[in-house]
Parts: sequence; C-alpha cells; structure tokens
Amino acid sequence: MAEYIVEVDAQGKVNLPLEIRKKLQVGEGDNLIFRAKEGKVEVEKLPMSIDDYETLTMVGTVEI
Repeated sequence: MAEYIVEVDAQGKVNLPLEIRKKLQVGEGDNLIFRAKEGKVEVEKLPMSIDDYETLTMVGTVEI
C-alpha cells in the first residue's frame, strides 16, 4: 500500500496525488464520496454524476 502526505490548505482542500487519481480514474469535474470509518477516511468515485441522482440528502454527521 502506498502512502502520501498532503497538506490541507486554508479552505480545507487537499490535492489528490496523481497515482490515486489514476487508480480511482478520477478527473476534473468528477464527484467523490468520503466516508469516515474507524478513525480513517475512505474515498470512492461517485459512479454517476450528482445530476443523475434525483435527490441527495444528508443523513447525519460523523465525529472522528
């Protein structure tokens, strides 16, 4: 498993390393799902455009 260190900017943004973007096949305009799980964050590419979903609703928050 490869590990990468990235910096969080003042707006809370991070840049995904190129190798991860390639592995997830993520490009500009793609949407990602972030899940907080057992003190870690999982990232998954959303399988379709957000516009393809009729409604997205927030189901709760997670404290880490």
